[in-house]
Amino acid sequence: MKVSVKHKAITSVALISMSDVVFLLLIFLLISSNFVTYTGLQIDIPTSQNAHTDIQRNLTLSINDKEEIFINNIQVNRDNLISELKVEIEKNPEIVVLIQADQNIALRHVVELIDAARSAGSTKFFVAAQLMRRT
Repeated sequence: MKVSVKHKAITSVALISMSDVVFLLLIFLLISSNFVTYTGLQIDIPTSQNAHTDIQRNLTLSINDKEEIFINNIQVNRDNLISELKVEIEKNPEIVVLIQADQNIALRHVVELIDAARSAGSTKFFVAAQLMRRT
């Protein structure tokens, strides 16, 4: 007895598994991306075409247009700045200092903040900038 075997080409594509993979990739990208929100102080920071938004656990050091200095949104006196920074840096020596300065502040004030962060023992810091929107 001869059995006839028909070879039929598969004409449909199983999209269910492909959609699962795409969905899992989407979830992975959403979870692994960093969302940066600046809350608290109204500081008009300058824009940059290469703004970097990789924020882990940061210590925010800010100066507004009135030259008031803040550590994590708490106003500090210039005389106590280095000692307050030392306290925070001693809690976590690997902490990154995020420096936010109003765009109308003179560069010397930003340099003073960087010097204070270094004097307090910080080795990692960066200056915040907003991403420039292209028109």
